[in-house]
Amino acid sequence: MIRKGSSANVMVFPENEYNDTAFGSSNGNYTFTHSAFGADLLRYSWNFGRNWTAWRNWEDVTTIAPSSFDLEGNFWQGQHILVQCKYPTVVA
Repeated sequence: MIRKGSSANVMVFPENEYNDTAFGSSNGNYTFTHSAFGADLLRYSWNFGRNWTAWRNWEDVTTIAPSSFDLEGNFWQGQHILVQCKYPTVVA
């Protein structure tokens, strides 16, 4: 198999699914900079998969309001995010 693309692109190298530099902040909001180029849709969870946003069109950077993490009953400290992507369906 030949793979072409950045080693950070999880579409090309799925074993690189953890990125500790993609989650940041800007202008009072949190941001997630995506690296799964080639995906069509994305969604994220702010509470370890208990809830997910609706699927949305791919974007390079997702902006997340800080209030997303202000929930009672959170069993962790800090802000964490899980992101899922959907890739185009290939029809042979």
